Formats: sequence, structure tokens, C-alpha cells
Amino acid sequence: MTDEKTPEGAPGSDTEATAPQPTSGWDAPTAEEAAAPPPAWPTPPAGSAATAPPAASPPPLAPLVTSTPPPIPPPAYTPQPAVAWQAAAPAVAVRAGRTGLAAGAGIGLLVFGILLLLLGLLFFAVAGMVNGMFEAGGFGEIPGMPPGFEGAIGGFVVVFGIIVILYSLLYIIGGIGVLRSRNWGRVIGIVVGILSGLLILSGLTSTSSAGDQSSLILSVVLLALHVYIVVALAFFWRSKNVTA
Repeated sequence: MTDEKTPEGAPGSDTEATAPQPTSGWDAPTAEEAAAPPPAWPTPPAGSAATAPPAASPPPLAPLVTSTPPPIPPPAYTPQPAVAWQAAAPAVAVRAGRTGLAAGAGIGLLVFGILLLLLGLLFFAVAGMVNGMFEAGGFGEIPGMPPGFEGAIGGFVVVFGIIVILYSLLYIIGGIGVLRSRNWGRVIGIVVGILSGLLILSGLTSTSSAGDQSSLILSVVLLALHVYIVVALAFFWRSKNVTA
């Protein structure tokens, strides 16, 4: 037989075929390596602390763009018309009003006038009652009295009542004038206060001689009130003038 030459690199027929061994790139450790302790990691020094990673810095801001407004031209000057100089108005004295003391005097005049008016009406009622009793013969005959004396008593009471009513009207008119800040009311109040004060003073002397204490106290109170009315209206009529 002819000997054939086996090509180079081809396995021979007499060579035992061997299965290829798989290779994974990692060799299994040996028994000595598996029994050896794991390597010790280096420990950081005692004084050192773990440092945090640096914070991320924000991106830089874009530069601000400022715009300058265009200049505004000043307003045009307009000359003002010439004004003639005028002198200041002179100070005018404002008439002051009535004082509180004068107002109290006016109220007192009104009160006295109303009381006297009621007293005058009471005299009219008494005169009518007296005439009725004389006509009915209630008093009988009074010895030594002229005939017609009964009618004279009633007429006297009526006349006295009329005088009291007229005098009370002076009080009322004066009080109204004072409260309305009228000068004529002030004059009437002063005159009425003086006249009434003199009448009360004359009655005060007779009352003190009689020794009646209640009448004496009433006369003193009435005299003091009329003195107040005269003084308030004569010296405290208006407050001081105010210049405006």
C-alpha cells in the first residue's frame, strides 16, 4: 500500500483524541488559600473624620442688563401775571357771648317770675272766695265797719293780685332777655333785682325784730339770690372780646 503523508497539524490516526478543557478565566483557590484569613483593610486615623463631597456650586448668573430711560425735558416756563400787593385785613374784635353767671341769673329771674305769677293768680282766687263768703253772711256783721266794707276787702285783694302779676311779668321778660343775650333784658333784671332786694331787706329787719326764725332764714336766702342776680348781670354780663 502506498503510504500517505499525513498533513501537518492534522491529528494522527494513532493519536488519542482528547476533549478540549473549558477555560473561564478564574482559577479555583487551593485549600491553603481558602483556609488563609481575609486581608485586613487599613483603618483611617482616629482624628480624621469623613469629609462630605463638596456641594455643587450653582451656575453663575447672567449679568443684569440695565437700561437708562431717556432724559425728560423740563417743562416750559410760563411767567405768572403780576399780582398787586394787598394789605392784610385788620383784626376785627368779635363780640363775646354771655357768661355762665349771667345765664344763671336769667334762669333765676324766670323762676321768681313764675312763682310770683302763681301767687298773683292765688290772690284772685282768694278775693273771689272772700266776696262769696261775705255775700253768704259767713262772717256776720263786723261792729264798727262801714257798710260796703266786704266789697272793699275783695277789691283790695284783687288789686294786690294784679300788682303781683305785673311784677312777675317784669321778672319773666327780664329773664327771657338775659337768656337771649339782650341788653334790655340785663337792664330789667338789674332793676328788678335791686327793687326786690330792698323790699326783702326791709322785711328782713321786721322779721328779725319779731324773732321768727323760719321767716328770717327764708328772707336771707331770697336776699342772697337777688344780690347774685344783680352782681352777675352788672359785672359778669359778657366774657372778654376775642380778636379774629
